[in-house]
Amino acid sequence: MALDSKTLVSTTSTSNSTANNSTNHWKELSIPCIDDPFFLLFQDISYTRRENVLARERKTILRNISGDFRPGELTAIMGPSGAGKTTLMDILAGFITSSFDGNVTVNGIERNLVEFRRSSAYIMQDDNMQPLFTVEEAMLVAADLKLTLKPRERLRRIEEILSVMGLTESRFTLIGALSGGQKKRLAIALELINNPPIIFLDEPTSGLDSVTSKQCIRFLKQLALEGRTIICTIHQPSASLVDMIDHLYVVAEGYCVYTGGSHNLVPYLSSLGLRCPTHYNPTDFIIEICNGDYGDHLSRLVESVDNGKSNTWRSSMVLSLGKTEEIIVTHMSASSKILQQTNIRVPSFEVEYKHTTYYATGFWKQFHVLLRRNAIKLSRDKILTLTRISMHLLIALIVGAIFFRIGQDATYVLDNFNLLFFNLMFLMFSAFSSTLITLPLELPILMREHFNRWYKLRSFYLANKFADFPVQLTATCIYTLIVYFMSNQIFEAKRLILYVLMCFVVTLVAQAIGFIVGVGLTVQNGVIFGPLIILPFTIFSGFFVHLNDAHPYLHWLFHMSFLKYGFEGTMITIYGYDRPKMHCSDVYCHLAMPKQLLIAVGMKQIDYWFCMIVLIVLYIILDTIAYIILRVRLRKRI
Repeated sequence: MALDSKTLVSTTSTSNSTANNSTNHWKELSIPCIDDPFFLLFQDISYTRRENVLARERKTILRNISGDFRPGELTAIMGPSGAGKTTLMDILAGFITSSFDGNVTVNGIERNLVEFRRSSAYIMQDDNMQPLFTVEEAMLVAADLKLTLKPRERLRRIEEILSVMGLTESRFTLIGALSGGQKKRLAIALELINNPPIIFLDEPTSGLDSVTSKQCIRFLKQLALEGRTIICTIHQPSASLVDMIDHLYVVAEGYCVYTGGSHNLVPYLSSLGLRCPTHYNPTDFIIEICNGDYGDHLSRLVESVDNGKSNTWRSSMVLSLGKTEEIIVTHMSASSKILQQTNIRVPSFEVEYKHTTYYATGFWKQFHVLLRRNAIKLSRDKILTLTRISMHLLIALIVGAIFFRIGQDATYVLDNFNLLFFNLMFLMFSAFSSTLITLPLELPILMREHFNRWYKLRSFYLANKFADFPVQLTATCIYTLIVYFMSNQIFEAKRLILYVLMCFVVTLVAQAIGFIVGVGLTVQNGVIFGPLIILPFTIFSGFFVHLNDAHPYLHWLFHMSFLKYGFEGTMITIYGYDRPKMHCSDVYCHLAMPKQLLIAVGMKQIDYWFCMIVLIVLYIILDTIAYIILRVRLRKRI
């Protein structure tokens, strides 16, 4: 049975006026109402964490707090900076899954985290969205990934949500050009696509002006009236925003110091002898009390609400379900049989979660949608795509001019030897840097979308790889072909193909290493430590020190260098396969015979395809490691 917003009645006249004012400013929602509302109850939640990896002691963030968040209510978690409000919401949303104690139930049933996340949405503080897509394109991608409706029905759903959110006029605007308020509304709209019954928002008004903040809270209020459980964190709302909030949950130093209706905050403080000055924002007043501006009253506040278990100051609310059933929400006691003692009957609520698949679409559908999205992004990203290609083109022309027509002249055989290594060096570093810098920028978007069940991680990973594949291949071909012909290397189709193929595989391995560094480190640390990580592969490539000249106990380092196999492969391609004696423009050329050069550098017995197989196997191993690190990072939310 649907929870009709028209039957959602607050027993307090003030709440009624707030709801009516909210509805008057917004169009009637045409988004479907919620069939199975979520009553979220949490008891004795504690959480500790280390300040850093090397710290032994753990800092306590939450201290045995309890409470309940109800359908039909807009709940705001408030508190001073560092009070633990975001941590509490992260735990309730399932974003934090370890290092906390306590119990979380949904509709009287212990929360199954996997099932719970199917029916919830978490809108984070930072608006992490693809800036190169229009509003409509972003909505279409979300609909393709999160809905199984027919195309016409998906378009109708998108039209309804854009109209409700006031984004119809901005539907063809790039996300990067939207205002802060529009981005907030779009972030909400993207998660409304699949109509979740419970929505978490981390500081939705942060960075917005007063007018836009009111519009945002007003819309959240309207969403709650449709039967959803709306939970958000707000730092210090204005008095007008507080009037629109149904339930305030205030935390300080990890404790709950108030839980109740927003209009009951002043009477609550007065009951403790704390008189809020006239025309003073009550939320500012309680924050100042928590900060100790009026003395130490924290313990009294915590005790008066029993650290969140007492709901004496909650406004009663009647939720009518159909014609025969009513759920009456009254004051909550602190006993273990909390649902029974609150007179909450849950014949309709006390059901299992809907048995839907964790993701609305399958792997191939996700892969197709994400591949198309990445292709569009790369085609519009002038810095990432055009700069990479133009850089390869420019460097190729410069290098080709420096080493012009030396490839078939035995007089310059050592210069050509240096050229072949430089080519691999440049391609390696450019491929390594492309993923080292760009991938961390994608992580916030990936974290939000993956957590909200848009797609599987492997769908994103493979789509990202395949979309970048043509760009990297184009850049590699542009560079190698220009340098190859300008330097007048031996022109045989077989050698040319093998040479380009070897260079391309080297760039793939370098990208995999860059992926590992990009996922494992921040952008700043990656830029600093990335070159140090890849430098050993260069030192032990066989160019600076030949394998035969190195001490035996260092040989294993040479065999671990992927650049060594790439360099050997390109040397065999150019000077192997029974290449005839080269032309000598000088009186005498000691290395006119290509075999002599291979013997001199210790590459006489090298097999091209062995080098290729080693690189391919190494690429698969590194790519698998990168995927595992990415999965671990997403699970730990770091």
